Amino acid sequence: MTTLSQRRTFSGTALKTIACITMLVDHIGASCIEAGILTPGLDAGTLSQDTLSAYPLYRLDMVLRFTGRLAFPLFCFLLVEGFVHTHNVKGYLGRLVLFGLLSEVPFDLAFFRTSFDPSAQNVYWTLALGVLAMAGLKRFEKENGLPGWQGFVWAGGCAVLALAANTDYNAIGVIIICALYLTRTNRKRQCLAGALLFMFELTAPLAFVLVWFYNGQRGACSPLQKKAFYWFYPVHLLVLAGITNLLL
Repeated sequence: MTTLSQRRTFSGTALKTIACITMLVDHIGASCIEAGILTPGLDAGTLSQDTLSAYPLYRLDMVLRFTGRLAFPLFCFLLVEGFVHTHNVKGYLGRLVLFGLLSEVPFDLAFFRTSFDPSAQNVYWTLALGVLAMAGLKRFEKENGLPGWQGFVWAGGCAVLALAANTDYNAIGVIIICALYLTRTNRKRQCLAGALLFMFELTAPLAFVLVWFYNGQRGACSPLQKKAFYWFYPVHLLVLAGITNLLL
């Protein structure tokens, strides 16, 4: 690999940083603009559904949300990379569950303006179920490297659980994680599978342009940075919840 091509590739840390930034952009739209201004305006009758598309904040919201669609595909890809390279799957899963618990109240406050909304669960639960699904596919892998039917049943059960709990991206999120895991040995197939499965969101497939240029390296990431990536989700949601509920 030439020096020039190295400058044009992304490490895991770089992709994770991009994912966090685009997620923040997305959530500013979903929380501050939608939950904080647009939805209350529609409910109160000060905004009309018929003229909403001409409202400047609505247009800004669309820009933020379309930009933010890059985040979840990147997190799915990075989850697969993390699972493949971890030496402690139980510890990896445990961290996801822990931060799922820590994030639930900020998630509900930011997007539903209540401290408890049982109708939807945060994305950490989707990622945790994705790890469980991959663990099942790996556990029942056949000698030729292909997953056995038991693995597909296990992964399907994880997808059903995500759907029943209505986690963020629910069953399709778990299915996409499994697809990226099953195609992990071929970057072209992995990117094509991811892009096709994310066609239901206009800009999400573009995330796999970045994945294509992933250099296979973790990149510089100190223990403090590693913790910061985990904490970023609940902390930024808590800040947005404060803005949405107290200032708007």
